[in-house]
Amino acid sequence: MYDCTTRALKLYGGTIEVKGPWCIGMDFFFTSDPLNAHYILSQNFRNYQKGPEIREILQPLGDGIINSDSDWWTFQRKMMHSIMKNNKFELFSLKDVQQKVVNRLIPVLNHVSISKIEVDLQDVFKRFTFDNTCSMVLGFDPKSLSVEFPKLMYEKAFDVIEEGLVYRQILPQWCWKVQRWLQIGREKKLRKACD
Repeated sequence: MYDCTTRALKLYGGTIEVKGPWCIGMDFFFTSDPLNAHYILSQNFRNYQKGPEIREILQPLGDGIINSDSDWWTFQRKMMHSIMKNNKFELFSLKDVQQKVVNRLIPVLNHVSISKIEVDLQDVFKRFTFDNTCSMVLGFDPKSLSVEFPKLMYEKAFDVIEEGLVYRQILPQWCWKVQRWLQIGREKKLRKACD
């Protein structure tokens, strides 16, 4: 899928519009052009609102920056920008990530190499990313990346939520709403993961 999208973006100059089936209104706009991304996400964000349908789809994420529009999005973006551009935060992030590389990632990769254990690298780097994200955003390090590869319920919950939100974007709205109302299928799993 990613290779196909990359080829299409190259073929059509870096920006494409995809019209989905008319019956579900699933239209997409893809761009790999940095100027377009800056224009849409920063310079002229008010013209590219998510709208009520997307906010409803992403409702399990709450009212954070991912799910907000207008003035609330602008406020949250400024707050995030001021935090992330703070020298102390940058130093903390750099040190924290470096420590996780030295104390977790490299030892795990060494262990599986020496032990000749087959490992899913996507899972390894997903755990590395999860630990870094939790550490920086929540101030809590779940330590999911270790030679034991622990099963963490909240890490699995994040995966279920992510998958559920993707399905909400793909399925017709009436379909996932019926599933939510009946508490069946992916909507049942999504509700359980959110709880």
